[in-house]
Amino acid sequence: MSKTQGREVTDDVVMASQRAKEAFYTNLTGTTPFEISLAVAIGPASELLRWTLIPILVMLFGGVVKNKWLGFVLDFITLVIPLLLAFTVWSDFLQRFLVVLLVTSATLLLAAYLLQPMKAQRVKRPSKAKTVAASRPLWELPMESEQPLFMTMFRVHGMVASAIAILAVDFPVFPRRFGKTETYGTGMMDVAVGAFMFMNAIVSKEARGKHQNIFSCGISGAVKSLTKTVVSALPLFLLGTVRLISVKTSGYHEHVSEYGVHWNFFFTLAVVIVGSSACLLFIPTSLSVPLSLALAVGYQHLLTNHGLGQFVLTGSDGRGSREGLLDANREGLVSCLGYVAIYFAGVCAGKFLLIRRTLFFDWWLAFLLLNVVNVLLWILLEATSVYIEPVCRRTANLPYIIWTLSFCIQLLVSYMLVDIVLALGKEFIWKSPYKLSANKVAKHPLLPDSILVSALRPNLLLIFLLCNLLTGVVNMSMDTVSQPTPVSMSVLVLYMLGLCLIAIGLHVKGMKLKFW
Repeated sequence: MSKTQGREVTDDVVMASQRAKEAFYTNLTGTTPFEISLAVAIGPASELLRWTLIPILVMLFGGVVKNKWLGFVLDFITLVIPLLLAFTVWSDFLQRFLVVLLVTSATLLLAAYLLQPMKAQRVKRPSKAKTVAASRPLWELPMESEQPLFMTMFRVHGMVASAIAILAVDFPVFPRRFGKTETYGTGMMDVAVGAFMFMNAIVSKEARGKHQNIFSCGISGAVKSLTKTVVSALPLFLLGTVRLISVKTSGYHEHVSEYGVHWNFFFTLAVVIVGSSACLLFIPTSLSVPLSLALAVGYQHLLTNHGLGQFVLTGSDGRGSREGLLDANREGLVSCLGYVAIYFAGVCAGKFLLIRRTLFFDWWLAFLLLNVVNVLLWILLEATSVYIEPVCRRTANLPYIIWTLSFCIQLLVSYMLVDIVLALGKEFIWKSPYKLSANKVAKHPLLPDSILVSALRPNLLLIFLLCNLLTGVVNMSMDTVSQPTPVSMSVLVLYMLGLCLIAIGLHVKGMKLKFW
């Protein structure tokens, strides 16, 4: 065989591999919103398992969980592995998996309750012990935090889930129904994009009340605030550019209908952050909900009645044209309007959740209110999907916006419920037989903080960048679409372990790399 023939054979093999990968990612129709919610519900359930397991370990083995590396192993097994299993090999058994996690946590709660009196009998009463405080009504139970744990877990676990899905989607072990849908439908990868916007919005400077607008600081102050926002978003534009260049020069497979020919998620995130901040310079954040609603409805009107939706799906010529920058990147450019609406709603949710609440009763009322909103959103999702159009991630239409909000609020409610269970556990189950002073409790917590969560929280965007880089490395080094399940799972476990160890290393060094 001549060198020319050899090159032709190699080119044919490469082309066949590219076509196989394109077929692997295209024409997906998704699954039901219920199954996606069920899959991510493994997150709150695994967090509850972690918190209910630790007191048992403390009671049986003392301060074993205070060891940094043992704590990391425990966190990785309880907070990462369950989500990885739910997205891959156990995706067909989600209901049973969720029941097993909840039953295990309930059993551990019962064991802690039964073991606590046994421990109390072995402890001698300190000579200077204070009288045990009288029991207080449940509604007066203190529950206070500058940033509630459930918000932190929502963001951190959301990043863990995103990190898993970004690489897992390239392997056959990841169900195709979880992948991004071609046009209409609900896939796990579809909602992840909108959820990422919401996740950033609830802790944004607008939500935290640190955003300056024209009413509070005048024109000069507003311009200064917007300038800071633009500067903070520049790294996102840079990351988007680097990704664009690397994809085009490496021949890495890409699904053009996700964002377009040149656009990508980093550009969308940067535009949404800058655009939202610019709007809120002239509109009070207290009006973020009406603003979100008006934008979502107006945007859907343009999609349905003015041909914008047809343009996004079929191009200016009606045949999928990609001529010119606007046509080439129409999905990424137009869908920004839908994501801005999600961001505004996230700002409102963040403002509500960050209100200082000091008692169990306050948080219980917030929990009930969010449940009511959640139910209304799911009803609205069904109505808009039937009477307007199905969910479409490519356009980020009104049903997609509603689905994203209902998905995120349902997940927040789930994590909030875990917080409520923890508060009750600390008060009635996980407590020493004699009251300790505040400084002793701080030195000897029965429920030590998660080292993995503490490491991931300040560097979420960096971890997201590393996910994309490692995903590219893995895809360039192996044919992911043909890997058997054992190889796929081994790669995914090592990939997540590497990400988590990098986060731990940054945490140990005290490094916090944030772009805003």
